[in-house]
Parts: sequence; C-alpha cells; structure tokens
Amino acid sequence: MKRMLSPLNTVVLTQFLSAFADNLNFFLIVGMVKRQGVDNPDIAVNYIQIAFLAAYVVLAPIVGAFADKKAKSNVLLLGNALKAVGIAMLLFGLPPALCYVFVGIGAVVYSPGKYGILTELTSTEDELLRANAKVEGSTILAILLGTVAGGFLAQNSDMPAILTCLVVYLLSLLMTLVIPARSGNAELRYGKEAMQFLRDFGTMFRNPRARFSLIGTGSFWLTAAVLRIALIAWLPLNLGITDTDQQSMMIGITAIGVVVSAFLTPKLVPAGKLHRAFFYGLFMVASVMLATMTYVLWLTIILLFMIGLFGGIFVIPLNTMLQEEGKSTIGSGKTIAVQNFSENILTVSGLLIYLTLAQMDVSVNGSVIGIGLILLLFILFLATQLPGITGKKRNRGEDRKQVS
Repeated sequence: MKRMLSPLNTVVLTQFLSAFADNLNFFLIVGMVKRQGVDNPDIAVNYIQIAFLAAYVVLAPIVGAFADKKAKSNVLLLGNALKAVGIAMLLFGLPPALCYVFVGIGAVVYSPGKYGILTELTSTEDELLRANAKVEGSTILAILLGTVAGGFLAQNSDMPAILTCLVVYLLSLLMTLVIPARSGNAELRYGKEAMQFLRDFGTMFRNPRARFSLIGTGSFWLTAAVLRIALIAWLPLNLGITDTDQQSMMIGITAIGVVVSAFLTPKLVPAGKLHRAFFYGLFMVASVMLATMTYVLWLTIILLFMIGLFGGIFVIPLNTMLQEEGKSTIGSGKTIAVQNFSENILTVSGLLIYLTLAQMDVSVNGSVIGIGLILLLFILFLATQLPGITGKKRNRGEDRKQVS
C-alpha cells in the first residue's frame, strides 16, 4: 500500500484524473451548446475552444517561472482548483465559453508543474525515463476513457457530466496533498523571466532542427484541433451520426492510432534518422483528404485510425528532436514552454481559419480540405528545410569524432 501511494505514483494518478476530466469536459461543453439551441452550435464550440487555447498563448511567458518559483505540488493543486472552479461555474448558468476560460487557465498553470515535479521525485536518468513513460501512458489512457465517458455522460443531460467532471478534478486536487511540497526558487522575477522567454523563443527558431520540430509539431496540433471540432459537424453530415456518445467513440479511434504509433515509431523512424518523420506527415495529409470523400462507416474508421497513426509517427520524432536541441541550448523546461506557446499560436490560427471558412458558408468537407491544404503547405516548407537538418546532424557527428 505504501508503495502504491509513493509520491511518484501519486503524481501519475493525479495526472490520470486531471487528464480524464480534461477530455470529458470537452464533450460536456459540446452537449450543453447543442441543448441550448444556438443557431450554429459548431461555430459556438469553435469559439469556446479558441477561448480555452488563448490562455496558453497569453500566459506562456510566465507560467514556467511560476512553476519554478513555487512548490510544484502547490502548482498542481492550483491548476486543478482553477479547472474545478471553471466546471463549477456551469452549475450557476454562466456562459460555457467563460467557464472554459477558467479551465484553460488551470490547464496552462498545471502543465509545467506536471513535468517539472518528475525531476524532483527521481534521482537518475533511468528513473526519470520510466517516470515519464508512466505519466505519458496514464495520459493516453485518460484521453481514451475521458473522450468516451464524456460522450456518454453528455448525451442526454448536462448535470451527470458536470458533477462527474467536478468530482474527478477535486479528487485529483486532493491527491496533490500527498505529494511532498518542496520549495522553489523564490528569487525568480516574472518580468525578467517573461523577457527571457521571448529571447528563448527567438533562440529556438534560429536553430534549424528546433525550427523544423516546432513548425512540424505545431502544424500537427493545428490539424488535430480543427479535426476534433470539424468531426462534430462532419459525422452527422457524411455518416448520419448525431449522438454525442457515438461521436466521441469515433474521435477516440484517432487516439488509438496515436497509441499504436508509439510502438511503431522507434522502428520506422530510428534515432539518427528523425527527419524521416516528414514522410509520415505527407501520409497524414493524404488520410485527412481521403476522409472527407468517404460516406462509408468502416472506411471512415480506418482513415481516422490512419490519421492518428501517421500523425503520431510524424510528431513523436519531432518532439525528440526538439528535446535534444532544447537541452543543449535553453534547457528542457524552457523548451516545453516555447513549444506550448508555438503550438497554441498555430492551433488558435487554424481554428480561426476554420471559423472564417464556416462563416463564409464553406461546407464542412470543404473546410477540412482547406485545413488539409494548409497542413500540406507546412509539410512542403519542412521539405525545404531537410537539407539543413540532415547536414547539421552530420556535422555534429564529425565534431564529436574530431574531439575524440
């Protein structure tokens, strides 16, 4: 029992509960908007998603410093508390978009604390690697279960989903009280750290391999966010699937593809050949395009799985590439902050483009194809960067050989 409640395992459980509720509340919001009878629920959901992600962009320069200045366990507690407040506000009839802003603020506060605390609870690189594997594994499981649970709970009534989400956030919050509170660096100053963040951002984009990764991962999350919104409108149109629970299961198929990609990536894109991920980005674009042209359920399921599979094989090596460059330039923690900022700027931009297309009365299929074309442009830009990426990697090897 003592081993099960160790600080590290408590962090893993805390992350699972928080991630479960994060994915449940998306379908809670979708169900609420649909039952409110708004003129265009799909556009309303898009606005709400933008409000959530805007918190990441606005607060990115200071949340990393906040997590380093305070005890990481207290940062996790505050993040979950803000998420719980956002969901509780729904009980008082406040606008879902306003409530979701609070959830977004909680998420952006929670994120750096979640990764930063692992270095405090481990003493060797091997322990840290296994700790990261536990956290990532629990997060993937939470995404799958939270997505499906959210669809079922939000199908007929708001109250079961609201109460479930609130209880899960509060449970996650209580778990953080078991984690040791170790003091942070009280000497950090937010203004100075915010300016340093902007310098770090510039440093990473001047690095060819880091730039390649940031643009690649950002374009992936742009596409993923738009697809999650678009599928809510696309599934009824192409397949006649209108129930929220069935829609959540269809979206979960893409997540399963990402899970499978985690096992295949080391074999298909080995260390030293990370730039090969570029080709799987092309396969992802093709899968997105084909998915808009099918009206057959089984083929749609296969294509959604392939989008997740190819997307995972595309983004996982790019994350590794970024971590390698970040560790030797600005540090791993600051790299995560820069990556979050970059990815969410692109994601919000993609949602705004999708919203603009919808307001121009472009069909859902046409909008998805438009986003697919934007992803293709990003991939083609990455193609122009490939010579510099592979060349720099060879030069590094030559430098190491000369030193030895």
